[in-house]
Amino acid sequence: MISVQAIKIRVVLLSSYDTLHRFEAEVSQIVRYVYFRSLPRAEQDLSVLRNKLASLGEMGRGFYDAVRGIYVSSKERDQTSLYMKLYKRGVPQEIRTMSEKFKGEAYRSTVDEYERGFLIAWEISAKELAFLKENYPDYPLKEEGEQSKAQQPKAEEAYEVAPRKKPRRQGRPD
Repeated sequence: MISVQAIKIRVVLLSSYDTLHRFEAEVSQIVRYVYFRSLPRAEQDLSVLRNKLASLGEMGRGFYDAVRGIYVSSKERDQTSLYMKLYKRGVPQEIRTMSEKFKGEAYRSTVDEYERGFLIAWEISAKELAFLKENYPDYPLKEEGEQSKAQQPKAEEAYEVAPRKKPRRQGRPD
């Protein structure tokens, strides 16, 4: 039998879950910007999201920190971050499974408000990332190809061109 306290906790969790899911469209758009490397645009939307979440307290702060962490890891190309690992090597089905795990973790009774917001943001972000990886699977690989091309010198740049010497003036006036 479910106790009254368990029901109250469940209602609070559902309401915070619903409250944060109102921002699903904004988070999904930021994840899209990051995925397609449109970082200045993602940064603009992050500041708008931060203002919207300010009234939600710790839960909103955790939510915002998770989304901002995705942006920062991509901007700094932090290969050790979860987002970059999923971006480079993640499989859509595994990412969806991870999204469901984040959702389940948000419902644990020992989770505080900050962590709940953080987990819900990751749930939304992982779901969107799985969608993007499924529909645009080669995009992260294109980026790697561009980087390797940029690092290799072109045939024209492989040698150094010395500056032209000034010609001697003939018949100099003394």
